[in-house]
Amino acid sequence: MLNRKLLQKIGVVTQKIAEQLFTMDTGDRIPTIQEFSEEFQSARGTVQTALASLQDEKAVELVARGHLGTYIASVDHLKLLKAAGFKTMVGVMPLPYSKKYEGLATGICSALEQNGVSTALAFMRGSDNRLRGLLDGRYDFAVISQLTAQYYIDRGENIIIVENLGKFSYVGKHVLLLRENDPCRKSGRFSGYKVGIDTSSVDQKTLTLSYFEGKKVEYVPLFYNQIVPFLRVGKIDAAVWNLDDIDLAGNRLCYRLLDGRQLNIIDTEAAVICRKNDRLVYHILKRMMDCQKVLDYQKDVLSGKIMPIY
Repeated sequence: MLNRKLLQKIGVVTQKIAEQLFTMDTGDRIPTIQEFSEEFQSARGTVQTALASLQDEKAVELVARGHLGTYIASVDHLKLLKAAGFKTMVGVMPLPYSKKYEGLATGICSALEQNGVSTALAFMRGSDNRLRGLLDGRYDFAVISQLTAQYYIDRGENIIIVENLGKFSYVGKHVLLLRENDPCRKSGRFSGYKVGIDTSSVDQKTLTLSYFEGKKVEYVPLFYNQIVPFLRVGKIDAAVWNLDDIDLAGNRLCYRLLDGRQLNIIDTEAAVICRKNDRLVYHILKRMMDCQKVLDYQKDVLSGKIMPIY
């Protein structure tokens, strides 16, 4: 029984040390045995055994430099991930209703898996829903717009932006959708209009309220994917929408540009976020997800060069 308990303790400490070493690189100085022992509330011998185990598995090679401390001579980050007990990275994204989102999903999965990180994606409508799933621990990371990410951070949510993938990586353009030949397309007089608003989507809600500020309109709560059919049958008169992959002619719709807004850049940028205190996930994404590869895959999906795979 004592041997089993000791092995369990060594296993736990090995996982914790592997997780911490994953965030480091060749040439970095690692904490001392005493520092590890105090941090993990474990005996020095347990820490020494854990470090020896990681070296035996070739996950890391350490070199002692006397009073200067112990440094990483070489490191295999994938082996450290395995030693840390990490198996699959799980992310959550918007519903893949556009090729841009399909390309983004393909790029994220492919870039991570090419570096040996098993990845699974879930898809969920509404940035608020994705945020709750992330904070509840159901997902390791989430994809939202930079506008939404900054809104959550300003609100004090426990998240951090890992990567910003740049302009037009999330959406091409948000516009105001109207029915075909709507007289307000040019005049901008919307008094009495019924305007669709998805309160679970920070982008859609923020852009809608900003555009119609000071105008006498009636807001109609709905889901984002209801906007086009509701417009088509006349249940609403206007709504902010992502212009990507929409059949305007087939739905007998037209649009008006949302111009003169400071928001019209960061709402197009894709942001990858994780929990602020989840150092391992943060460093996995930073180290293993090549942003340029993600964008290259997205471009290939948009051009039809490759089929979406996620």
